[in-house]
Amino acid sequence: MMMNKLIWPDKWISVKARMIFIAAIFILWVFISYLKYFVFHVDGVLQVVSFYAWLIIWTYLFDKDIPTGTGSMTFDDEDEAGQIVRTLFSLMALVVFFLVQFFGDW
Repeated sequence: MMMNKLIWPDKWISVKARMIFIAAIFILWVFISYLKYFVFHVDGVLQVVSFYAWLIIWTYLFDKDIPTGTGSMTFDDEDEAGQIVRTLFSLMALVVFFLVQFFGDW
């Protein structure tokens, strides 16, 4: 795979695979949220941060605008530099998601 295709997830990941990935990490989020708050009685807000990270990953994989509030992370298929920034931002969100799930709030 060429590196310039990496920033366009719709060119190398099928829609079915993207949907399965998003559904799997959402189910993981729900399951770990249940464990944290109802089984282990953890008082923390990092699960909300990880939900926002999940939202960023979802919007990246399906070429939607990333809701960053003050920043502009809109999808523009003509702007390759912007798509590189979106890719890096989404990879950081993926790392934050898994860090919060397995290390945060415990």
